[in-house]
Amino acid sequence: MTHLRILTPVVVDHYVVPGAPLRDPAAYAAFWAEAQGHVDALLGARALNVDSPGPAVTLLHSTETSALNRYRSIGDGAVDRPLHVISGVLQPHHVQHHLDEPENPVLVGLRNVSFRLHDHGLMILEAVCDVSEYLTAHPDDVEARLDELQEQAVETGDALASVVVAHYVDPVLTLLRDLDRGGDYLEPATPSDDPQFSDFGHSLWVTRSLVVDPSEATAERTVRHWIKDVALTETSRPPADEILDGERDHLVRWLNYLFYDRNGDGPDMQPGSMFHDQWDALRYAQVFYGSVDRIDSRLSRILADSASADSRVELQRLKDDLTRLSRRAELIILERQDLAKYLKRSVRLELDALMGYWDYEQLLEEPVRFKIDLANQRLAELGAQRTARSAMFTDVILLSIAMTSVLATALALTEFGRSVASDPNMAVYDFGRSSIVAWVASQPADAILISSGAVSALIVLVYLFFRRNNNS
Repeated sequence: MTHLRILTPVVVDHYVVPGAPLRDPAAYAAFWAEAQGHVDALLGARALNVDSPGPAVTLLHSTETSALNRYRSIGDGAVDRPLHVISGVLQPHHVQHHLDEPENPVLVGLRNVSFRLHDHGLMILEAVCDVSEYLTAHPDDVEARLDELQEQAVETGDALASVVVAHYVDPVLTLLRDLDRGGDYLEPATPSDDPQFSDFGHSLWVTRSLVVDPSEATAERTVRHWIKDVALTETSRPPADEILDGERDHLVRWLNYLFYDRNGDGPDMQPGSMFHDQWDALRYAQVFYGSVDRIDSRLSRILADSASADSRVELQRLKDDLTRLSRRAELIILERQDLAKYLKRSVRLELDALMGYWDYEQLLEEPVRFKIDLANQRLAELGAQRTARSAMFTDVILLSIAMTSVLATALALTEFGRSVASDPNMAVYDFGRSSIVAWVASQPADAILISSGAVSALIVLVYLFFRRNNNS
């Protein structure tokens, strides 16, 4: 039978505190191990009835890891703990009653839904659907049905993402944050007024993979139509011809993927099956591409906000956001490099080929680094401008004080001189008349004001001269 596998990266509000798994591995593992029982109790109450199993959610970082004595087998990878933190498996009835679409071929043939919750705000959602009956019901119209299936897959993938996040993932994350009272392992929930809050629960894109049964009458037409828009750079032959002629058994390039199931392993991609390694590589590729794509989008928003930021509070907020995003981007890139050391060789080769075909480094890693540098430069410029404005304001205040002080000093000196001259009681303290004080005291008030104004004007001219030299 031919099956459709949907795989979509979904934006979620889940971020592990940077460095938490490494600072205290034992405490980190103990937190997840203790939380498993609470999660089971929470989801057990969500079972629709006693005869059907409830949602199965497993916390995967509940064991302490070690960097020692790896590479035990050359036929398998050496990843001792999965990249994702939480995995979940849902049965069709867990989501179908939230989506009332009886004519939707994706939901009608739905076999199961699973998800893998990763760090850095991303979840990989997968759904397996039996579409053989839908495609073979009208063999003469299989191309049109494939086009409709593609549209339904995109819409259903995003709808499933919203349902799974709202009803199963978010309650688990809320529970985990409550258990992590000190905030040692999980970052706090994003406030509702944050611009990215509205993105949670939505898919970045929806990939559509057909696992085609070669024995079906419509298999050849299905292969040719499903990947008709896919171009290969390494060969001039149409990819459908290569698959049908046995030169390829799968094609994973851009959004519409195809697996030609000659061995009859089915769509579950279990270990040891024909396409298990390729599917593993596809998962990893979607995780890294989607995570960095999210960083790239948020950096673009920071650059846009920095164009109009003028208050000290807003500048500080943008700097804090930029610091967090820069750290996240570095962690994602480092995770991929670290993971590559321990992956099974066939998985790594497939992963590198996918990332190379998607121009991951050119389209995402390099732009992210450039935007981080650009945002840092822009925020530094805004900070310097604000500092200059503050310095100007301070200078104006000091200049005003200086001008006022000149006038006050002149008037005080005049008043003192006249008091000494007219008050006999002060003569006992004066052992000699000061010619300067006497001269100042003898000047008219208008002369004192004019002289003070001239001195103040001279101070202003000196200030402007030195400021111009500093700015040039």
